[in-house]
Amino acid sequence: MMRVEWSKFSFAAALILAIVHPAFAQKPNTYELQSRIQKIESKQGEQILITADEVSYDRELGAITARGNVEIVQGERVLMADSISYNQKSDTVSASGNISLMEPSGEVLFAEYIELTNEFKNGVIRELRILLTDKSRFAAAEGSRRDGNRTVMRRAVFSPCEPCKEDPSRAPLWQLKAEKIVHDQQEQEVSYRNAFLELFGVPVAYTPFFSHPDPTVYRRSGFLAPNFGTGGNLGGFVQAPFFLVLGDNKDMTISPIYTVDEGLVFNGEYRHRFDNGELHLAGSATTADRQEGDPSNPQTKRNEFRGHVEAFGRYDINETWRVGMDIERSTDRTYLRRFNFFEPGGNTLKQHVFLEGFRRRNYAAMNLYSFQDLRTSSDGQSEQPYVAPLIDFNHVGEADSLGGRLSLDANFRFLGRDDGPKGQRLSFRPGYRISRTADMGFVTSLNVDLQTDIYNTDQISNPRVNSLAQDGVEYRLMPRMFADWRFPFIRNGESTSQIVEPVIGLLATRNGGNSTDIPDEDSSIFEEDDTNLLSFDRLPGLDRVESGQRLIYGVKFGLFGRNFGQNTAFIGQTFRLSEDDELAANSNINHGLSDLVGRVDIKPHQYIDLLYRFRVDHNDLTPRRNEFSFRVGPKAFQVSGDYTFVDNGTGAGSSAKREEIKAAVQSQISQFWSFRASTHRDLSKDGGSLRHSMSLRYEDECITFDVTGTRSFFRDADIRPSDSLLFKVIFKHLGQVSTSAG
Repeated sequence: MMRVEWSKFSFAAALILAIVHPAFAQKPNTYELQSRIQKIESKQGEQILITADEVSYDRELGAITARGNVEIVQGERVLMADSISYNQKSDTVSASGNISLMEPSGEVLFAEYIELTNEFKNGVIRELRILLTDKSRFAAAEGSRRDGNRTVMRRAVFSPCEPCKEDPSRAPLWQLKAEKIVHDQQEQEVSYRNAFLELFGVPVAYTPFFSHPDPTVYRRSGFLAPNFGTGGNLGGFVQAPFFLVLGDNKDMTISPIYTVDEGLVFNGEYRHRFDNGELHLAGSATTADRQEGDPSNPQTKRNEFRGHVEAFGRYDINETWRVGMDIERSTDRTYLRRFNFFEPGGNTLKQHVFLEGFRRRNYAAMNLYSFQDLRTSSDGQSEQPYVAPLIDFNHVGEADSLGGRLSLDANFRFLGRDDGPKGQRLSFRPGYRISRTADMGFVTSLNVDLQTDIYNTDQISNPRVNSLAQDGVEYRLMPRMFADWRFPFIRNGESTSQIVEPVIGLLATRNGGNSTDIPDEDSSIFEEDDTNLLSFDRLPGLDRVESGQRLIYGVKFGLFGRNFGQNTAFIGQTFRLSEDDELAANSNINHGLSDLVGRVDIKPHQYIDLLYRFRVDHNDLTPRRNEFSFRVGPKAFQVSGDYTFVDNGTGAGSSAKREEIKAAVQSQISQFWSFRASTHRDLSKDGGSLRHSMSLRYEDECITFDVTGTRSFFRDADIRPSDSLLFKVIFKHLGQVSTSAG
């Protein structure tokens, strides 16, 4: 924090000697230089500029003195004082009166008196004040310098808080006041003796000894601030992290957790940065009871091994190829939530390792996947698929003379299960796309491709006969053509623009092609909406194709302007000319007219953002899906929310009705204070509250205080509804202290 190179004062004596040296041959005992500004060169050839009202040399005393508005500039360093003197006999340099030393790093030292001896390695300072580059401050009644690298300050104080503008003499929000503060520049450490932590000038904590790294230290091995709390599913916990530096580019944090109900949990993480990548590993392990089955009548397994692993890695092999991994795995489905490691996104943990390459208009990748379903017990994991490998190649050619481009997509997949269907798939899809804009302004696009698939299947369930189909090889050849026409009409006013754009598309393929002997592994979940209605290839994956003929039509609207903001809308529908019973009935695309889908996006002002997406039954306009989200208000007071309603149509294989709402209010109460509250509720018949949360936060340049209260209604096996209250205080440079209760 306090990095003052005391040898820097040596140039003051050297330059004064250099200035007066030409006068040494004269006989008077005292010599004065009349020029107020002198420019000289140091022994290292660096120019030094000195400005003073008077510079004199006393031969009898051996003293060189510069007086009156002394300013010495050497490179980027500036020293100012009322007077600076050098005594040759005692080898002492002293400066007094309004001393300030501005370092190249941006730090500034202030003092009333400085005296240096022993080749400027030792010295004393009175009324010392130091302003660091991050605006942290040291102040001491007196200080001393030892061995050229230890600064000792007595009756000293440290604080990163800026002084009050209205009353600079008022105590800062927090400060460390100590009998003695020692800054060891060689060890890069600041230590305190008999130190008090003061809040608003009131002592709240005392320690006979305390130390922390100075700001020049990016990281250092040692214990971090502990975390502790009570209540919740663990009955209380204490966590004592230890940070271990393994090198300039790698470190490890070991964070054992002791819990009242579950005993000791080993937890840690490892981080490593490479020149061309990074690696992050984390995990935990414990022996604890585990409950499975119905929460009202759970089955308990005693002293089970429980834990989890996380891994994230990226490495650029060269300018074309890179490898990576994203891995999340747990021993059981409730461990992560019960021990509060993280909330998994959705109900599945994914393990993914890949190799991919980019070159010009080519992309190639090899992926390995496995999955863990958190909705089932460990006994059901044998039915989860693993993909080893999934290989993709994509190529887009250069534009031809007509502006069209050839393309090629190739895919190979090996999918297996310990118990269930498995097989291999090889797919090729050459294609051609061209788009033209007519003089009248309408845009016509044409896509053609030929999807070719070869499947080698094993143990495939046939839903029509409720048995296993014959193992074997299946082929599929699907030529496809998709054409669309768009004609945007634009009307520009003085301050507004209006756009109306009708869209018509036609997809034509042969009927059939979705044999039940071909397993549906990657196309089973689909819902038609405004994002995919106009897509050439709407179904995810390759296992299912949209056969037959489909007519798409819709219209886009837009209103833009200085007084109207940005507002858009879309509504559309499809009409299938032939039915395809091999597509799931609730996918909404297997026959006749589809449901109406659309979107309304209103942003009339920077503080108003409204979005409504819908899907309604084409027969009676019964809502099948409603999504409404909003954000209203500035940072001073902002309200936001999301409402979702789904009724029998979320995708193939799913017929559940779902209705839920999320709402939040947040306010930047003042420059430093902020508040947030949120709620999440299931609105279905058997639903109820899912989660409530409220937090209050204070954050300024030197401290962050956060208190968050949460009530969770989640229930599953050994997880029960719980309340938690988390207090977190972060002192700049000192670390974080947090505690929770529940």
